[in-house]
Amino acid sequence: MLVRTLKWPVISLLLIGGTHFVEEAILPGLKDFFLPPVVGTIVLAVGIWLGYLAVQNGGSFIQAIVAGAILGLLPVMLEIVGFGMILGRGVPLGVLAGVFGFSIVLFGSFIGGGFAMSVGGRRV
Repeated sequence: MLVRTLKWPVISLLLIGGTHFVEEAILPGLKDFFLPPVVGTIVLAVGIWLGYLAVQNGGSFIQAIVAGAILGLLPVMLEIVGFGMILGRGVPLGVLAGVFGFSIVLFGSFIGGGFAMSVGGRRV
C-alpha cells in the first residue's frame, strides 16, 4: 500500500523540486520569489493528495500520516543539499526551510487522510 501510495506524489515532488532547482540555478534572483511559504502551498497540496490517496488505497489514517512523514523527507533533502549547499543559501537556512517543508507535507497528509476517512466512513 505504501509503495502504491507514494509512487506518484514522490515522482511529482521530484519533478517540482528539480524544476525549481534548475530555475534558481539559471536565474538566482528567483530565490526572492520562491520563499518557503510560497513553496509551502505546493507541498501542502501534494501532502493532501498523499493522505487522501493512502486511505483510498486501503490504508488507515495512521498509515496516511506515516506516508506523509516519509514524503516529507524529500523537501528536507532538497532544501539542505540542493538549495543550502549547492546553490549557496547556507545549511542553517536549508535546515529551517526543510523542516518547514516536512511539516507542511505532514500537515497535508493529516488533512487528506482525515477527509478520506470522513468521506469513506472508515475507522482509524
